[in-house]
Amino acid sequence: MMLLFFDNDITEDTHEFHFDRKESKHLTKVLRKGLGTEISVTNGKGLEWKGKISMISTQKVTAQKTSSFQHPPQTFRIHLAIAPTKRNERMEWLVEKLTELGVSSITPILCEHSERKVVKPERLKKIAVSALKQSQQFFIPEIYPIIPFKNHLKQMKHPTLIAHCEDLPKQNISEYTLTSNDVTLFIGPEGDFSSREIEAALAIGVQAISLGKQRFRTETASLLGCHTLILKNQKN
Repeated sequence: MMLLFFDNDITEDTHEFHFDRKESKHLTKVLRKGLGTEISVTNGKGLEWKGKISMISTQKVTAQKTSSFQHPPQTFRIHLAIAPTKRNERMEWLVEKLTELGVSSITPILCEHSERKVVKPERLKKIAVSALKQSQQFFIPEIYPIIPFKNHLKQMKHPTLIAHCEDLPKQNISEYTLTSNDVTLFIGPEGDFSSREIEAALAIGVQAISLGKQRFRTETASLLGCHTLILKNQKN
């Protein structure tokens, strides 16, 4: 498996890539790579840039381009709106798994029953970059700052689903019919969305869905919902 690295600014026109000091030290001291080693770099926007190490030291490693390929845009995009988990490590675990699945964007939402009201997007982006490299992906999810539920609800421009636990009419997500290449999934906090939040969503045409008879933690519900939608799209 070729080594994959991430750089936000690399383009198809980059002919010589310079690793920063941290990556250079990792390449030489930990991975023990030498001249001629083949590497790949992505910008998280579909670019697969390939090169060979042409200069190496613990302070600076340089690679010369051998080829590049722009992967086509994702044809199916899931946008997850999620109330942050109470514990940071659970949210970080979720971002890692969602990156591996290929989810397009993650928006933390502030709900009436939210236990955590502060999120550090930069930390979550670092988790996503690490997962991107480990899983050999070329698209990284967009991670947005936290936003109030009602504000994010107003921004919806494509089919939107909300998973909740209240005793109201809902469609099982396994029976939901995809009608667009973009879908937004709302997952609430451990205490669920409030009745007012659910009513506000339903009033503008958001589809209420069920993830099954069990009650799940926020991160489990998010992973289950996104994975189910991906499988449905693949079957289509």
